Amino acid sequence: MSADDKTLLVVNPASGHGRGFKCFRRLEPRILKEFPGIEICSSEYPGHASEIGRRAAEEGFVRVICLGGDGTPFEVINGIYAEGRPPRTPEIGLIPAGTGNSFLRDFDTLTADQALDNIMAGRRHAIDLVEFWYRQDGLTEHRFSMNLLGVGLIADILKLANKRLKILGSFGYSLAVLLRLAKGINNRMDIEADGKKWTVRDSAMVISNSKFTGGRMKIAPDADPSDGRADLVIFREVNRREIVDIFRKVFSGTHTGHPNVDVSKAAEISISADPPQLLMADGELLGETPLRLKVWPRELTVLA
Repeated sequence: MSADDKTLLVVNPASGHGRGFKCFRRLEPRILKEFPGIEICSSEYPGHASEIGRRAAEEGFVRVICLGGDGTPFEVINGIYAEGRPPRTPEIGLIPAGTGNSFLRDFDTLTADQALDNIMAGRRHAIDLVEFWYRQDGLTEHRFSMNLLGVGLIADILKLANKRLKILGSFGYSLAVLLRLAKGINNRMDIEADGKKWTVRDSAMVISNSKFTGGRMKIAPDADPSDGRADLVIFREVNRREIVDIFRKVFSGTHTGHPNVDVSKAAEISISADPPQLLMADGELLGETPLRLKVWPRELTVLA
């Protein structure tokens, strides 16, 4: 690639319990050879990658490569769009070195070496970007996601996995599901999707732009990250026994055939809940409902 292309590499050395640093050191010679003049920044604290992304947009970088887990591009993209759509949106390269590494599975990319090969080959995909609003400490906050939003149970599971089980990697997510289910589900959620309104109780849901979450969980098997719509997957009115039965099928994606699982697609979705439900986006815990979102069709170019 040309030395005139401004390329920024954002490394999260702490991702994957230190795998990010080891991965970068191993790939560094190839990266430096392929991208003359590349600038390398290390993400040193929560939110730092957002600051780096903001600077990348301001300074007109052609591409930004994210080496880390799913949370690294989440921060970078939110930095890039912090002031709205930038005059020139950088291409986003993804090199997985985290715990889940979910998003790249949609493109059959499973390893860091495969990811770098695809970036070097210029393999591009136009994908949707999901803009969303939620509540945090009594205020309305605004973010972007390219992978998945979890509402209620899904976010609770992530919180438990991050707090107690992250060292176990993908298995930690599975164990967190079983531990969280002991509390059951008790809520009411009012949903509006592209103008259609309905209410569910004792339910959990994900709003997904891609197929996978938590590593190998095929949570939205029919999702297409470039179709201009998000997949709304609702685990409707489920008890402990039903959700365990559903969970067993998540890895194959056959859970969507369960009578208590509803799947629909929409470009705009709103959710309110009683009590308010915890939210997560692209593996990052945020605030809580009410949640409102809209899809920006094929907004991002991803190298993957």
